[in-house]
Amino acid sequence: MKKQAFRFFTRIVFVISFVMASSIVAIAYPGGSPAGYTGSPGDGVHCTSCHGGSASTVNGWLTSTIPASGYVAGTVYTITATVSGTGKKGFEVSPQNASGAQLGILAAGTNNHLIGGTKYVTQNSSGSSSATVIYNFTWTAPAAGTGAVTFYGAFTVGKTTTKLSTLAVDEDVAVPLSAIASATPALICAGQMSQLSVVPSGGSGSYTYSWSSIPAGFTSAIPNPIVTPSVATQYIAHVSDGSLSADAPTNVEVSQPATAEAGNDTTCEWIVAQVPLNGLAANYSTILWTTSGTGSFDAASALSGYYFPSLADKTAGNVTLTLTAAVQPPCATNAADMRIVNFDWAIGMSKNKGTTINMVMYPNPTNGLFQLKVSGFDNRQGVVTISDITGKTIVSQSFNPSSKQAEQFDLTGYPKGMYLVKFQTAHEFLMRKLVKEN
Repeated sequence: MKKQAFRFFTRIVFVISFVMASSIVAIAYPGGSPAGYTGSPGDGVHCTSCHGGSASTVNGWLTSTIPASGYVAGTVYTITATVSGTGKKGFEVSPQNASGAQLGILAAGTNNHLIGGTKYVTQNSSGSSSATVIYNFTWTAPAAGTGAVTFYGAFTVGKTTTKLSTLAVDEDVAVPLSAIASATPALICAGQMSQLSVVPSGGSGSYTYSWSSIPAGFTSAIPNPIVTPSVATQYIAHVSDGSLSADAPTNVEVSQPATAEAGNDTTCEWIVAQVPLNGLAANYSTILWTTSGTGSFDAASALSGYYFPSLADKTAGNVTLTLTAAVQPPCATNAADMRIVNFDWAIGMSKNKGTTINMVMYPNPTNGLFQLKVSGFDNRQGVVTISDITGKTIVSQSFNPSSKQAEQFDLTGYPKGMYLVKFQTAHEFLMRKLVKEN
C-alpha cells in the first residue's frame, strides 16, 4: 500500500513539474529578451532559441522618421516597432552591418530598455494579448561615411510564433551643387543664333538661374536662352539652390562675314597693256578675280597682280573685273565686289604742256574712203597706222601735218567693222576709232 502511494506521489510531482516548466517556457523573458537574439547575420539566433516553434518574415513592422534620402550623421531619429497578432508580445531590435557591428546609438523609449550597451533595445513587459502593440525608441545616426544601416528585429507573438523584420536605410550623402553649360552651335557666323543650356546637378534639386556675359551686356533668368552675339563671347550660367551656388561658363566663337573690295572704277588708255589690281578682302578662305571679258590675270587667286585686257575688251569699251572672297565656315555667303575698267578710244598724249592735239576723220562711219586731219603736233613728221580689230596693221605711212590740211585713206577693199587709226611721232601720239559700214 505504501509503495503504491509513493508511485502516485511521484507521478503528481512529475505532472506539476511539467506544467510549471511549460508555463516558464510560455512566459520566457516577459521583461525583455537577452542581447543578441535579433536574427541578424551577426547574431545568428532569434526568439525560437527559447520559445521554440518557427520563424517567418514580415514587412513593415519596423518603421522610422528617417527620410527617403537617407540619414544625416549625428541626427536623432525615431524608430517604431509595431507588433500585431494574438498572444503576449515582445521584441528585440538592433542596428548593425552584415558583420554584426553596431551602427549608431540606440536610446530607449516608453515601455522598452537597452541591453548590450546601446546596441539592442527590448520590451519592459509583454504587451497586450489581443491589441497591436507599438514600441518607440530613438537612434542617433553614425558618423558620415558609414553607409547603409540595417535594423534587424525579432518579435514574439504568443508562445511559439516568431516574426522577423528588417528596416534598411541609406546615408544621405550630400552631393555638392555643380553645373555644366554648353552652346549649340559653339561657332556661328555673325548674326546667327546659338542655343545656350545649363544642366545642374547635386544640391537641393531646386534651382534658379542667372546668366551674364563677357563682354558684358547679356542677362537671362532661364536655363536655355538663345543668343545672337556679334563677337566672340563667353556666357556664364550662375546656378543657385537657395544655399549653394555654382558657375558654369561656355563660349560662342563668332566668324565675321567675308568682305571684298575690288577697287575704284578706272578709265585707261586704249593702248594700255595691263591694268594693276590691288584688291582688299577680309575674313575669307580664298579669293578669285574673274572678268566679264576675255582678258587674263597673272595671279587670279591673289589680291594684287595685273589684268591683261584683250582686244575684245577694249573694243567693247569696258570690262568688269569681279573680286570674290570665299567665306570661312560657318558663314555661308561669299563677298563680291566689281570694278569697271573703261578704255578711252579718244586718247592723245603730248610732251609739251599746253599743246592741244587733235585728229579728225570724216566721214565716220565710212564706206571705205575717209579724210584724216591732224593738228597740234608742232608740224613734226609722224606715222599714221591703221589696224583692224585683231590688231593687224593694214596701213602704215608717213604723215606730215604741216604739209596738208587733210589726207585721204581708202579702206574700200577691207571688210566692214571697227578700225583703229593712230598718228604717232617720236614723243606724241593720238588714236581714234573708225567704223566701216560696208
